[in-house]
Amino acid sequence: MTQAGTPARAEVQISRPIEMILTQQAATMAFDGKTLTLTGVPPVTTFRVDRPERIGGSMTSEQFVKLWNATVQVFKNDPPNAALTILGPTPTQVIVELGSVTQNGTTLTFNATLLDGDIPSSGGPVNLVTAPLVYSPLNGTGTFLKCWWSPYWVERVCRAGW
Repeated sequence: MTQAGTPARAEVQISRPIEMILTQQAATMAFDGKTLTLTGVPPVTTFRVDRPERIGGSMTSEQFVKLWNATVQVFKNDPPNAALTILGPTPTQVIVELGSVTQNGTTLTFNATLLDGDIPSSGGPVNLVTAPLVYSPLNGTGTFLKCWWSPYWVERVCRAGW
């Protein structure tokens, strides 16, 4: 359904590397010193881009896993960092270094190293925000992001295009 009098939206496709901040949420987390397990992960991962233009968007959790693992391979000598906020009775924020991730249903399991802060062995709900990294289109995927502008929103709105 389209608002009456609203012009048709032109879709813009982005097929170049772009710096993104990814956000993943979960109902609970567990950390054993080597792995970070997020349980109760929703089916959508959100992302933000601040430059060269402002973009907000989303991808499926499956797309996140593929993109993350391809990116981690590029940065294997200096894995990406992320801020992990654990809400609950005693809110806690820590910085972790994240390696590869696996998905089993609504559970994501990362190879992880604690860099800063005191992390509990379990807790929740949680919010994981990655440091800005340049993500590249996956081989053979063609369009990386499919985006459009709305006169009613402050930035381009995108979704994963593969």
